[in-house]
Amino acid sequence: MLHGYRADLRFSKSMKNKQKGIVLVLMTAALLLLIVAAAFAIDVNHYRLNLTRLQNAVDSAALAAADEANFGGSETSATTAANNLLSAITNASGNSEMDMSNATVEVQFSNDPLTFPDNSFDIDLDVYARVLVTGMDLDEYLIDTMGMEKLVTASAVAGPSSALNTVNIVPIGVCTGDESTGVFGYTPGEVYALKVGDSSVSLMGSGNYHLLDFGSGASTVRKGLAGAYTQSVSIGDTVITKPGASTGPTAQGINTRLGVYKGGLSDSDYPPDLVTEQPSDEAELDSDGDVVYNDTYDYAEYKEQTEDCLSGVGSDCETDGVAWRRMLTLPMLNCTGQSGGVSSFVVEDIGCFFFLQQAPNNNSGGQTVFGEFVESCASSNGGLGLVPSADGAFRIVLYNDPLREES
Repeated sequence: MLHGYRADLRFSKSMKNKQKGIVLVLMTAALLLLIVAAAFAIDVNHYRLNLTRLQNAVDSAALAAADEANFGGSETSATTAANNLLSAITNASGNSEMDMSNATVEVQFSNDPLTFPDNSFDIDLDVYARVLVTGMDLDEYLIDTMGMEKLVTASAVAGPSSALNTVNIVPIGVCTGDESTGVFGYTPGEVYALKVGDSSVSLMGSGNYHLLDFGSGASTVRKGLAGAYTQSVSIGDTVITKPGASTGPTAQGINTRLGVYKGGLSDSDYPPDLVTEQPSDEAELDSDGDVVYNDTYDYAEYKEQTEDCLSGVGSDCETDGVAWRRMLTLPMLNCTGQSGGVSSFVVEDIGCFFFLQQAPNNNSGGQTVFGEFVESCASSNGGLGLVPSADGAFRIVLYNDPLREES
């Protein structure tokens, strides 16, 4: 009986040793599975990160192409705008993994956001741009051992929105002119006196300097020009003028867009534009009240600088600046029948002007606010301008891509 007991004891120890061996094998297998899962998770997260980066890039490129095509550009220049922006983004710091050298980039155009390509496309109608990047290859950590590749694809469609019923404006109005010239008499690329320094040359009549009354006089003018949009209008609405030059409040408000702060305004409430460069040879009025401007600095250069700042490759960008702050959205008014003093005028259209240079803060220098008529006004979603064959304003916005499965 004693010998049998010992045999049983030896058998139990043997079983325990075998169990220890099995546990070791299982732990090793589990550890390997955890390592594989972790490596696979790294690949997946790496893929998703770069997919997001690429999607943001093609969104921006589509907006750039649509903006260029809808405001006077050609298919070629719009395609170039998209490709340049993609290049700027991929070359920016932190985007070194976005290598498109082996990827396929397509820029397509259509007059219908649901149809690409459009065989009957007409550049003179509403233009929708589609940017498609396929086959952007990423570094692989483990996924290649499973016979899989990390190829990223993204696409975006952008184009004009439907007409906006209401648009925020700043408290300056300009009078419409000859409809056969430009847009109600305003030619893109030309510099105009937006707020005049002498009411005798104002088309709004004696006592008016093109300022508008939003209800609280000079204080509202100051904040409105700084960017506190307290007034919105639609085509056909009526606005009321604010007589008086209000030179100080005008300069204090509008100059915040160039990073100049006076009159109790601060950069925390009204940050500067991303780009605050000004012409070295400033615009001025001659003895006849006509604008004289001989410098080369213009909206086109400002736009290029802004896009560089947004893509991370620009220089002299304001650290806390906000893009497109120098774009002024102004009502274009029918000033016929003006009588001077407090007057009301009908809004015939919305004009978009590039704020060119710092406004004087005293009675010298003509007290004039100068701006270049652009025919489009950049906003958070892109351009703002006139809808072809329709009254009103529109923005360049993103649409769902009908050819992208996950749209």
